[in-house]
Amino acid sequence: MEVPESYPRGVPISIKYPEMPVYEFLRNSARKFPDRDAVIYLDATHSYATLWEQIECFAANLTGMGIKKGDRVALLLPNTPQFILAYNAVLLCGATVVALNPLQSVEEIERQTTVTDSKLLIILDRLLEKLPDKHPELIIAEAAYYVPSRLRALSRVKYRIKRPTGSHRFEDLITGTKLTGYPEINPTEDVAVILFTSGTTGQPKGVMLTHYSQVANALQSYHWLRGWGYSSKPQPAGYPVILCAIPFFHSYGLVVMNEAVSFGCTLALIPNPTAEDIIKVTEKHQVTHFPLIPRLIREVVEHPQVEKHDLTSLTTCSSGGAHIPVPLMKQFEKLCGARMYQGYGLTESGPTVAATPVEGDPVYESTGLPYPDTEVKIMDLQLGEIELKAGEKGEIIVRGPQLMKGYLDDPETTSKVMKEGWLYTGDIGYRDPRGYLYIIGRKNERIVAAGHTVWPTLVEEVLAGHSDVVHAVAFGVPDPLRCNTDIRAIVVPREGVDRASLEKKLLALCRDHLEEYEIPTKIIFRDSLPLTLLGKVDRKKVIEEIDAMIERLIQGEDIPEEYR
Repeated sequence: MEVPESYPRGVPISIKYPEMPVYEFLRNSARKFPDRDAVIYLDATHSYATLWEQIECFAANLTGMGIKKGDRVALLLPNTPQFILAYNAVLLCGATVVALNPLQSVEEIERQTTVTDSKLLIILDRLLEKLPDKHPELIIAEAAYYVPSRLRALSRVKYRIKRPTGSHRFEDLITGTKLTGYPEINPTEDVAVILFTSGTTGQPKGVMLTHYSQVANALQSYHWLRGWGYSSKPQPAGYPVILCAIPFFHSYGLVVMNEAVSFGCTLALIPNPTAEDIIKVTEKHQVTHFPLIPRLIREVVEHPQVEKHDLTSLTTCSSGGAHIPVPLMKQFEKLCGARMYQGYGLTESGPTVAATPVEGDPVYESTGLPYPDTEVKIMDLQLGEIELKAGEKGEIIVRGPQLMKGYLDDPETTSKVMKEGWLYTGDIGYRDPRGYLYIIGRKNERIVAAGHTVWPTLVEEVLAGHSDVVHAVAFGVPDPLRCNTDIRAIVVPREGVDRASLEKKLLALCRDHLEEYEIPTKIIFRDSLPLTLLGKVDRKKVIEEIDAMIERLIQGEDIPEEYR
């Protein structure tokens, strides 16, 4: 494997990954650091030894309920201690975790538990309104069980939740006899977790990730972040304290959890993240690492009280899931003195395949260099068979030990995106001469305007780079009279900004940074746009709305002037 000169020091090019179940990370940390705080949850702390003992008991009870190797158990849980316990206990039984997103519709939750043939559903009591009529056998976890006793008592008075008949109490299943004789796991073949894609390009697909892929990606992330043990600042606890605000049911949040547990870090859990909670938890518990998304980073930086809090315990902050403007990264670094770095990946790739180094001169615009044992190529957009040179734009394909096994019950789609060990991501990008990767959009988002290819992401990045823009989305609108396609953009401005003045500034900004055919012919202002879980504009929903407007216009119906 070619090693670029810019590869970060102390990070191995290749790693010998142990072929072991994912739960060995927590089991090992419980042996090494039994009394260390594994989690902080609403100011209550729970040690590694305590968690592992409860995991063994929970696994024994799951086995007693008939869960066996190869079964699937669905989790409908936010970032609470119960997720960590349930995740590891299910794996300890030899079963597969199906991680569900509570923000989905009840109908989609029912579909996912059905297509995965989940034998059990472990759900938080505060999420029972998301319970489908048709559901597997239930285990219900009390949201306040792991919080300080005073808060737990108040919660039980405030929330008198009626549990469905025949359901089991999570808290009754974490004591008693421990599991003995763990089922044998084949790490390279056995699926540890099924995660569903966001569905931005169609119905959410189940992505199967093996124990080996999850172990590999956690260790790749560990070595990338820790390198030779580098830390730019003292760590107050003597080891990392990781903010866990990204949901564990998302691939980004899950790799954060696995990597943190593998190193015996303390996980500061935030089940419903707000800027205020993030700031307070960071200061109180001296958090050292921030894995966040651009939306949350912006909300922290712009919080009116942020200057009154001390965030200087932070050493690093990773951003993923969406484009982050360079000025925002620099603002964050100035605020807390932490190093910002970006990562790139997708659910199908385990998820992370590249990141920018945490040492040396920052390359803010890039999503980084490939992880250890990870290969990245840029292929032509016509056949996908010709590897392109540095600077040439094409489809990003990746290969590495962290990739998915395939899509659930969909070998045909799997074969279209997995070819000879390479994952065809559908993302468009390029690499510079140093090997750094840059993302410019999705293959299916390509717009042809004035005979040229326009990637809407490039337009959006320019617009979002203005300090008065919160969100931006670009799209094409066909003009049948001119046989052409116009580029349009929808922008969510900051509150109180003069929109007429902002439009002039944005068009001037576009003229300075874009080609003539990439400049929007019209900018539409809206108070809000639909967002995905990771804070990106939900392009699918926006385009569906625009397409409906275009169809109405073609049919001669009246539509708002700004969409004409």
